[in-house]
Amino acid sequence: MKYPEIDQYYADPSPENRDKLMEILGQEHFKISDLGVTSRVFSNWKIKNIIPKVDERQWVRLNLFEYFWIQIIKDFRALGLPLKLIEKVKDQLFFNLTLREVFFDEKGDFRDDVLRQSAGIISEQEYEQIKSDMINNRDDENVSSFLNASVPLFYGIVISVLLDHADIKLTIDKDGEVGFIQEDLEIGNYVLEAIKTGPLVILSLKRYVYMLMSEPTQVSTAQQLGLLNEVELEVVMAMRQNKLKELVITFDPKGDHQDLTYTWKKSIKQEDMENVLNQFLGKKHVSLSMKSNDGKTVQYEYQNRKRIKN
Repeated sequence: MKYPEIDQYYADPSPENRDKLMEILGQEHFKISDLGVTSRVFSNWKIKNIIPKVDERQWVRLNLFEYFWIQIIKDFRALGLPLKLIEKVKDQLFFNLTLREVFFDEKGDFRDDVLRQSAGIISEQEYEQIKSDMINNRDDENVSSFLNASVPLFYGIVISVLLDHADIKLTIDKDGEVGFIQEDLEIGNYVLEAIKTGPLVILSLKRYVYMLMSEPTQVSTAQQLGLLNEVELEVVMAMRQNKLKELVITFDPKGDHQDLTYTWKKSIKQEDMENVLNQFLGKKHVSLSMKSNDGKTVQYEYQNRKRIKN
């Protein structure tokens, strides 16, 4: 079965494509057992109120946002965090913010930088129109309805990690207060603060994207979601099996990116895997070619969505 690549929806910022993108991300692809969680443990998590209640669903199958949250819970438990503290984290992450609260500060001033951060999913024309409507017509019935719509904070964070490729790190202090680190330079300050105040948990949310795109039990779902195409899936599987000999990623010569060439003789490092997955997420290159240890060569052209076998 051929799946659409998610960047096609993201690259064309039409309202129709944005709606389609959210529909894709909201599809319930994951079974609880797929994530290494037993029904008994999951039922206990529900009883202990660390699973958000969403539209009376039974959570028999999970969407991408819920996949992220379950992985976070698993890491919290592995680190020894008590369920009561995880419940406090959940309440903060799944707190619904209205768009009015997102785009206007406490004084009622418009946050231009917040809207500008959405430039990857809206066109410049839409940007100016939305900005004008929200500033000048905020009390209009339609605009007001839009501004009063609410979404969980966590959804926006996951979308930023997945589509803007932001390396956002989730921090939890000893009291269960949530924070976010968006730049590596900020980590030093958080670590220094942790020394003064007590234990601090730092989780890289991008790690869960890597897991989804590379773990043998999840990689087919990544393809269904459109995060990987057929050839990228082949590359990932060959890397996992240490069967990849060479990978060349080529960029448009008019752009700012330099071509990348990876060669391996022995085992493939996790760092190399993450670097390659980053390229697959961004899809700013124009082609890739791979050579495996058995002599097989495959080339893929992104602009033409064309696979070439030699």
